[in-house]
Amino acid sequence: MIHFLIRHAVLFTSLMLFANIALAQIGNGGWLNLTHTQKLSPKFDLLTDFQFRSANNFDYLSTRLLRGAFSYNLNKQHSVALGYGNITDWEMINEERISTLEHRIFQQYVYKNVVERLRLNFRMRFEQRFRGPEADFSQRLRLQLAAVIPLIADEKFTKGMYSLLQSEVMFNVQHKERINNSFFDQHRPLVALGYRFNKHVDAEFGYLRFQQRRRTGDIERDLLQFRVLTNF
Repeated sequence: MIHFLIRHAVLFTSLMLFANIALAQIGNGGWLNLTHTQKLSPKFDLLTDFQFRSANNFDYLSTRLLRGAFSYNLNKQHSVALGYGNITDWEMINEERISTLEHRIFQQYVYKNVVERLRLNFRMRFEQRFRGPEADFSQRLRLQLAAVIPLIADEKFTKGMYSLLQSEVMFNVQHKERINNSFFDQHRPLVALGYRFNKHVDAEFGYLRFQQRRRTGDIERDLLQFRVLTNF
């Protein structure tokens, strides 16, 4: 079952990576991510995620995301989680900054594996989204595949430099008419260079190609992403 999911995640990612998004609006920006995992017991973890995203050309703060979840470790490779996200998006309309609030409940499954020195991570996340003043309901499926490759590091990879290759695709599986009238929602391929200071702290800087389908036309953004990951 795991190999089936990973094969299909790779297939979806490959198709979206080479898909031509017509009439795309091109731009740039930056994302700042702060991610923390707090071990509560051998079986339970608390996951927290804070993200701040800029508008096109770094004009203003366009998104603030606060997310948390309780994770249950089935074993060293498999885990499941239940969480909640609070997201505020800002957009300039007629020179006025308009905000949209979203409440998001999500369930996720994570599979981790180590192949020699390569660290592989597959994540499947199912989201229930409540957007706007009317709390319009929709559901979205997200598939993410990531590979961490140690470059200059010690044998156990407790410290050193690494590269990260990651891709995530998102699909509107219910009430797509409330989002963009499309099954396809987003694609986020990422390449990054990271440094592991110790087994508790990583920092990454990379390039993310953001593709999103909207009612008013597709957008593409060349983004710089800086992420700090802590684990205690």
